[in-house]
Amino acid sequence: MSAATAPPVILVVARDADARSAVVAELARRYGADYRIDEVVDEHEAARRIERLVDGAGTLALILADRAGDVGGRSVFAVARSWFPDVRRGRLIEWGQWGDAGVREEILALMAAGELEYYVIRPWHTPDEYFHRTITEFLLEWERSIGLRPREVTVIGRAGLARTHELRSLLARGGVPHDWLEPADVRARERLERAGIHEVPDVPVVVMLDGRAFVDPGNAELAAAYGLDTSVDVDRVADVVVVGAGPAGLAAAVYAASEGLDVLVVERESIGGQAGSSSLIRNYLGFSRGISGSELAQRAYQQAWVFGARFAHAREVAGLERDAEGYVVRIAPDLAVRCRSVVLATGVSYRRLGVPELERLEGAGVFYGASAVEAQGMAGRPVFVVGGGNSAGQAALHLARYAASVTLLVRGESLADSMSQYLIDQLAAQGVAVRTRAEVVGGGGDGVLERIVVRDRETGTTSEEPCGGLFVLIGAAPRTGWLPPEVLRDRWGYVLTGPDVVAEGGRRAWPLDREPGAHETSLPGVFAVGDARRGSVKRVASAVGEGSVVVSAVHAHLAEARAQGEQSGAA
Repeated sequence: MSAATAPPVILVVARDADARSAVVAELARRYGADYRIDEVVDEHEAARRIERLVDGAGTLALILADRAGDVGGRSVFAVARSWFPDVRRGRLIEWGQWGDAGVREEILALMAAGELEYYVIRPWHTPDEYFHRTITEFLLEWERSIGLRPREVTVIGRAGLARTHELRSLLARGGVPHDWLEPADVRARERLERAGIHEVPDVPVVVMLDGRAFVDPGNAELAAAYGLDTSVDVDRVADVVVVGAGPAGLAAAVYAASEGLDVLVVERESIGGQAGSSSLIRNYLGFSRGISGSELAQRAYQQAWVFGARFAHAREVAGLERDAEGYVVRIAPDLAVRCRSVVLATGVSYRRLGVPELERLEGAGVFYGASAVEAQGMAGRPVFVVGGGNSAGQAALHLARYAASVTLLVRGESLADSMSQYLIDQLAAQGVAVRTRAEVVGGGGDGVLERIVVRDRETGTTSEEPCGGLFVLIGAAPRTGWLPPEVLRDRWGYVLTGPDVVAEGGRRAWPLDREPGAHETSLPGVFAVGDARRGSVKRVASAVGEGSVVVSAVHAHLAEARAQGEQSGAA
């Protein structure tokens, strides 16, 4: 069997023969048809087996070991990840062994260092579905990241083309598995020929599993092609229109729809917002191993959909006006939907570097946001991440799996003011360099990024650095420019809510006798949640909290509007 057709490997490392045999037997019964199950006694034999796998161009999907061991100063899990960046790693334990102080400390230390995904309880009966739940999750995560098997969608386009990157990012954040091929690839030409395209265009082509091909599709066209609803029912009056499907907007949609409201969510890009591009969110409640931003967003989207929330994907809101029903939400280019209330969950965009020579290379080595789709392409290259928040830290850790080196550039004096401690610890453990008081002021390359110029903000000195990838996650520009003047914002564009409306806008800014609600804007019945609201905590859990609690205010506004309507009718 050639390396190209050899099945991926699951490697079991255990000193006790009976325990090892039990794990191998349970794995073989469930996964033996698709994976090769290998077993070794200790970490040293495991390291040799991994090296032979590398020499034979094989693939390691999962390693399960009963101890971390010491292989030249590294754990066996670190050795596996150094050769196979996408491998999943589980520490085998006996049932109840999580109570052992030594085992517990080892697991926590390995996870803090980014060397372990989680522990795996050894199967003690067959079939052991609890064991298989963990293994299946590991293998699903691995398969999604490695792309070993045919995917539903194929993007054919040049790597240095910005639109190629945009399409791939849109698919990835939408949770759509896809392949990517360079136009010169023989497989790309074969797929284009089968789709009836005989000349390779200069723009990207997206080929679906059923053979349909789309030449440089727009975002709405692409979303519709893989089954998302982009239509807008202009004759239906919604109880609430949620603008934006990031964590705050999705939470609002779930809670509003679950409580019987007619909900329409309008999203201009991908489900999940900025959080949707995070490779791993470790500190979100309920996910002990962490969860990717796109997976979290897709789960929330499905939850809202099941409750009956409607979604208009790849549609951009362009305006907001009052009418007899409440409000009219203008959707580009020429649609309008009526609603009784609005929740603004538009989120923020990363700020631009403002360096002309680098702006020209966007998508060709310069990326705004944590672009997971580009991570594997950074193999062997020096990479820089600009930013000091959690998103920047998560991006740096993900890129460190593949890149020759990763350097985090931070404008401030310390990461402690803006990043969670667990991420700071993991960055140090993974060897990510951190340069504080630094900013990017220049750079360039011949069609693709090759170098950047970094300035020390304290001394003013500059240095030119070789760079194969620059990922920018700095600052935040709220997406509120489309709002009418009646919606008060601060000088940075963040929406004022609650007491701030009266405190800063005066009584003339608020038309009612009652005070505005905690998340209510200067327009009664229009609420703001998440990152676009001034004073919000810029964390995923905080955004979800705001999106969920605002629904009670929506109910109160709808009840108030009904009461006013009844009084008007009686009069």
